[in-house]
Formats: sequence, structure tokens, C-alpha cells
Amino acid sequence: MDASESIEKLDDAEVQSLRDEIAELNARLAQFEADALYAEAMENSSEAIVIYDADGRLVACNRNFRELYGYTPEEARKGVHFAELGRIDVERGNVVIGDALGGGEAYLERKAAYRRKLEGAFIVQLSDGRWIKTVDRRMQRGGFVSVQVDITDMKNNEQALRTAMEEAEKAAHFKSEFLANISHDLRTPLNAILGFSEMILSECKGPLGNDDYKDYVEDINESGQLLLSIVNDILDTVKLESGKLVLNSEHFDAIACTESVVKKVRSITQKKNLTVRVDKNDHFPETICTDKRATIQILNNLISNAAKFSDDGAVISIEWRKTDEAHISVCVIDTGAGMSPATLEKIGDPFLQEGSYTVHSEEKGAGLGLYICTKLIAAMGGRMEIDSELGEGTSVTMIWSDDCAGPGFCP
Repeated sequence: MDASESIEKLDDAEVQSLRDEIAELNARLAQFEADALYAEAMENSSEAIVIYDADGRLVACNRNFRELYGYTPEEARKGVHFAELGRIDVERGNVVIGDALGGGEAYLERKAAYRRKLEGAFIVQLSDGRWIKTVDRRMQRGGFVSVQVDITDMKNNEQALRTAMEEAEKAAHFKSEFLANISHDLRTPLNAILGFSEMILSECKGPLGNDDYKDYVEDINESGQLLLSIVNDILDTVKLESGKLVLNSEHFDAIACTESVVKKVRSITQKKNLTVRVDKNDHFPETICTDKRATIQILNNLISNAAKFSDDGAVISIEWRKTDEAHISVCVIDTGAGMSPATLEKIGDPFLQEGSYTVHSEEKGAGLGLYICTKLIAAMGGRMEIDSELGEGTSVTMIWSDDCAGPGFCP
């Protein structure tokens, strides 16, 4: 009798029973394949993984878990209680001494709070110096799964970075203190040099006997003025970098303020026979509200630069504009030496280059003028725009909000 004849003699109940057995076998096979796939994935995971049941007994773990704590397969066998593994840890020195916040009772309280919620992650340090990050999650059937990673290298890198940052901050603080102290020390003899040279130039004690001496005194005075401006720039830079600059807003006449600054740089403009024009558009307000001292410093730096790098007899234009309902601007335009594209890319860097604008100019400086301007206008809630080309002059525009509720403005 062949198989077909045997099947024909089976009744319906027997056929259904065979089908049920086949279905159960297929289900077992599918479960076996799924378990095998899960076991392979778990074993090849880069993290240490361990599963405990509701009674705290080990259900499964992977090779990385055993290697992380130095367990043998027999020690980390199925059914072992985690307390037994804890005893092995103590014997081998795999003892937790605390977390990132420290050890002691406070650590135990933090650990207990984590165990109650099993949310987020918990990072601990072992007595051998290793740092272990643990993520525990409860399972529906009871117990929990724990994923653990050795993050010692990351912690060491963090510490190295933190140490480097602290050292950099110390160095920056030392530099700022040094620059501030040396700048103040330089100003004392400079004031004496300037005062006595101005006294001699005024010939208050009688005329100079030789014109050459007068030229020498003028050179001394000009050099002293230059050195004093550099010292002042360094002091301002220190304040900006240390965050000690405080803005105090007030209402003032921008045009009158600009004309006052122009008078202060008259020694440069008259020597080079420059014409300085101050202008405003029809909608410009009678007063603006911002930090007056910072505005004066910006204008002084921009107008001085424009004068220094302009040819004899040139014209410098200073234009105040109400650009729209929310913004105002001031633009300083010269037809001087200009800047190369390479220099324009470095605008905002301290000590940009000798002379600030171009190395081809005979004018000297610390290269801090535009750097200070960028920092000041940023503190005032505005921005700086520069249009320049070598041999064609430079246009520097400062733009900021005219909204009294904005940064740097009066309420």
C-alpha cells in the first residue's frame, strides 16, 4: 500500500491532527530560527548585554558581558543570581567606587533612585579606573535587560579636553592681565612724553632756537600719539575679550558726535589737506539711543583709518542714514589704498596686519581698529559691512536696530 492509499483511508479527524502537528512543528522551527538569530545578534553586539528574570537570575548574556567583568562561561551561566556575580566582582576588585558626582552615601542614593525608575542611563567608575555606562530597562514578563559599555576612553578624552580648556582659560586670563598691566604702565611715561613735547611745541617758555629742534619735537609728539593709540586699542581689546565691556545707552545727536570726532583727528586731516564731509538723509532722527562711548570709538577708528590711508587732498564722506523703520546706519567712505580680497577675508581678526588696511601703506598701527569695531557693533546688536578694493578705496558701513527695545538701546 503506497502513501496515497494510506492517506485516503484516514478520516477527517486524523487528517486535521496531522495538519496540527505539522503547523506546530513549523512554529517551533520558526521560533528556533528566531532564537538562533537573536542569540547571534546578541553575541555579536559591540555592547555588553545581560538579561535577568524577576528573581534576579541570569537568563542570558553575551561574550562582551563576560569579558567586561572577566567572568568565565561557568560563572556567568544561566540561572546564576546577580548577587553571586557581585561576590565575584568584589573578590576581583571590580568594585564601583562612585559615579561622575562622587561616591559614598550620596552615590548609593542616586543608584537606588535609578533602580526604582530604570530611566535614562547610569555611569559608574570602577576601582580599576574604568568607566561603565549602563542602560537598564524592565521587561513585560518581569526582570530587566542591561546594556553596558566601557566608556573609559571617552571619559579620559573629556578630562583631557577639560584640562586643556582650563589651561587655555588660565593662559588667556594671564595674557589679559599682562596686557592690561603693561598698557597701564606704558601710559604713564607716554603722558609725560606727550605733555612735555606739547609744551615745547607751544613755546610757552620762549621760542625754539632751531627749526630742526621743532621738527624733532613734532616727531616725538606724533610717535607718542601713535603709541598711545596702540596702548588704548590693546586696553579696549582686553576689555572686549574678557567680557568686561558694559554698554550704557543714552540719547545723543549723532551728527554733533561725529563732528566732534572729526575735530579730534584734525591733526591727520589737516596735515594731508583732507576734506571730511558729514551728511544725513532726510528721515534721519535728531537723536539716536545707544552707547555713546562705543559709537565714538567706532567713529574714531573708522575715520582715523580712512584719513591715514587716503591720499593728500582726498575727500572722506561720513553718511548717516535711516535705512528703514527699524534700522539706522553710518557709512565711512574713503578713496584711499583699499584692501585686497585676502585681507577682507580676515576682517574681524585681531592684529589683522600692520596698518590695518594694507601692508603697502606707510601708516603704522597695531591692526586692532577694525577688530574693535566688529566687537563693538556686535555688542550693540548690529553688524558691519565692508566694500573695498586695492587702490579704489574702502567703504565701511555699520548697521544696527533703531528699535529702542533692541540690544544696546534705551527703553
